This record gives sequence, C-alpha cells and structure tokens, in this order.
Amino acid sequence: MKPQITVVTGTPAGSTFVFSHTNISIGRHPDSDITFDAHGDIEVSVRHAAIVKRDDRWVVRDMESRNGTLVNGHRITADTTLSDTDQIRLGAGGPLIECRLVADHVADTPRRPLDDAPAGQPTPVARPTLQPKQSTTHRVRVEVARQTRRLRRTSGILFLALIAVAAGLLVVNRQQRLAQEQEVAALQTRIDSVLLNARETVAALEEEMSELAGTLETSRTEIQALQRTLTDAREAGNAERIETLSAELQDALTALALQQHAASIDFPSIARANQQAVAMVFADFGGGRVETSTAFAVRGDGIMITTRHSVAGPSGDQPALQVGVQFANSRQTFRARIAAVGEGERADVAVLAVELRGEVPTIQGFNLRTDTVPVGAAVAAIGFPGGMESPQLVRPDGTYATATLTAGTVSKNLPDVIQINGYGTHGASGSPIFDANGQVIGVLAAGEVGSGGRIVYAVPASLARELLDSLR
Repeated sequence: MKPQITVVTGTPAGSTFVFSHTNISIGRHPDSDITFDAHGDIEVSVRHAAIVKRDDRWVVRDMESRNGTLVNGHRITADTTLSDTDQIRLGAGGPLIECRLVADHVADTPRRPLDDAPAGQPTPVARPTLQPKQSTTHRVRVEVARQTRRLRRTSGILFLALIAVAAGLLVVNRQQRLAQEQEVAALQTRIDSVLLNARETVAALEEEMSELAGTLETSRTEIQALQRTLTDAREAGNAERIETLSAELQDALTALALQQHAASIDFPSIARANQQAVAMVFADFGGGRVETSTAFAVRGDGIMITTRHSVAGPSGDQPALQVGVQFANSRQTFRARIAAVGEGERADVAVLAVELRGEVPTIQGFNLRTDTVPVGAAVAAIGFPGGMESPQLVRPDGTYATATLTAGTVSKNLPDVIQINGYGTHGASGSPIFDANGQVIGVLAAGEVGSGGRIVYAVPASLARELLDSLR
C-alpha cells in the first residue's frame, strides 16, 4: 500500500497526490513533494512535515515546524502511524490534508514544474520565515523546468487544436504556397540545428547534471512532436494551421535555446570564486526582533554591500541596534557597523564595515554595464535564503554558515532595477547577482508578491558602486 494525499483546504485545495517513494515532504519550499504557497499558506513552515514509510506502515513526522502538526485534531510530538482516511492539519489553523492508503499499482503523481503566481507589488525579501538549501544541480533544474512550462503548454494546445480540426482544406494559389514552403524550409533548418545542439548538450550533461540533461531531453522530444505535427499540416495543405504551428514552434525553439544557454554557464566555478566573500547578516532591532539577510565583501578590509531595508529599515532611518556577520563556511561571527545607506526609493543598498583583523576574501568584481546582460541571459545568486533555519554544516566545534547558489534568467533590464526569473525568499536580501563571467551585476533586494519567490528584483551594481565610492 502507498499513500494518496488529498489537499482539503489551502492554496492547492482539491489536488490529489500519489507517491511511491518512502519520504514524502510537505511544506512551502518549492522542492517539497506537496508544495504550499509561500505567501498564502502562512501557517505552513518551509519544511513542515513528512510522511515516511517504516517497515510495512506509513507514519507522519513533524519536521520541527513553527505551528506544529495535528493528526485527527491531536498535535503530534513523535512519529504517528497513519490509517486510511486520517486527516493531517498543518498548524492549528492551517491547511487540512487527508491520507488514504491505496494499492501499489495506482499511478504516481508526476512532478510538476514550478509556476509563477499572479503579479503584485514588490516587497522586501528579508523575513523571519526561511527556506532550506538545495544543490546547485537542483536549483538549475528548477529554473529550467520553469522555462519549459510555456513549451509544454504550447504542445498541449497544438494537439487539442488538431483533434478539433473538422473537415475542409484551404486552397491557396501557387505563389502563396511557394512562399509558405520557403518559410517552412527555413524553419526546418533551424529545428535541425537546435535539436542537434540540444542533443550535444544533453550528452555533455549526462554525468555532471543528469537532472538538467533529462529536462533538456524532454524539451527536445516535445519539439520533435511539434515538428511532426507541422509535417502533417503541410501534407494536408492546411495553410492556416501551418502558419499557426510555425509561430508556436518559433516560441518553443527560443525557450529551448534559453535552456541550453543556462546549461552552458559554469555555475560551480562562479560559486568557487565568490562564495567565500558572502556572509550571513544578523540585524538586531530590539524587542526580540532579529532579521537575517546576506552581504558580500568588496574590499579586503571588511567593507561589504547589503540592502538598506535589512539593516536600517525601508527608508534607512531605523538602524539596527547591533549587526553581526558570519562568512560562508565559517562558524565565527563578527560585529559590523552601518557605514552608509543609499538614498531614494530605488537605492535599496547599504555598506557595512566589519570589525576584524586581517583581510577577508572579496568578490571577483562588478559589471557596471548592465546593458551587456540582455533579457534571457543566465545569472546566478549566492546567499542565505532560509538563514540558520536552512540546512547548515554542523561539526563538533560549531555550526558553519553554508551558502546557497540559485540560477535564473534576466526578464527585464532597466536603469534602476533588474527583474530576474529565479528564486529568492526571506534571508536572501543582499545576495550578489552574478553574470556568466562571475561579475556582480546587481544586489537582490525584493520579490514580487504572489510569485512564490520566483520573480525577484535587484538593484543595479552601478548604484551600489556609487554608494561605495561616496565613502572615500
């Protein structure tokens, strides 16, 4: 037997999931098997609970969630065996899910790509509720999966349209048909080239990033299916369908090209060259309120860049009583002072001066020409989404801060803001955004409300550089 989970209340209400693997994660993190909305389901923790198989039975386990886990109305403190129709509530007033035990032959629920939610107003990313760290491979896979959403939806629309086609063929004259054949031939040449490049990319990725390779292979297969559909339309002489299919294929090929570009970036090298310069920031505002964020060193004497709202409030007039930093892969925390804050609505940056002896590693440098990073370009962020609540390296001598690398693509590039389709959440504010050459192009500052952290905004590096130069 295996569990069949139905969400009764909450953002994904009405959804049903079936899993065969023995550890089913539940929470607001996008990698959870059952994912709740990061902003709508506030009772649910990042890693709230798990359904685990033990011998021949299934148990529910609370993952030290903030609001607790209840089974049939009773809060659990240890692994609790699940029976058919048991109800699990995530927090006393949170979403309700129902567990049924079904036969092993029932098909599993396929893993869904992460979708963007409706756009709202930007809001600071730094908040107390934080997210766990995932591997670089997984972060890249999540981003690629998001890019392929449009391609998959297009494929479904095309096949439904073909089923709905009734009778009748459009008759076109010889000149129109010749022009159309030439256009299709050019598109065919591009398809062949893209598919060849995709096949070569898949082969290169098979060992190092097998998950990303699988996503690219899926996209390549879907384009081949669209290609066959176009061939059928040509043989039927359906000019209208040929025109529609050609346009849809152009979009699909563009999406696949972006995936290949993301796969070509050497993210591990960017991490190796820069992660030692990144630090977790603790800002104590008094009254028990401590905010975490990210900063990065730009000078060896401990001068660092972060966001203004993380250490001094949205307008810069509410400085934290104390500020501390803990560098990546270190267990030691240093005191820091706020040396400068940006002025203006868009200048959400601040400079910290760390009190230490000796020197610290720094980032490779700035790219002040954001026009060299076009829309669709792959970028990477290194920071601490989740703060100390995310998985950290624990040794007998202490807990070492462990940074997270996430991948994304530029979706809008303006003089005072860079919009990125990637991932950011509370604690990621102040993370450096790197281009393909490992240069900082921006400072992660805010996220789009309702997007689940998938749309984030960065202050261009030029504004951070201006504030840094003002110290001189």
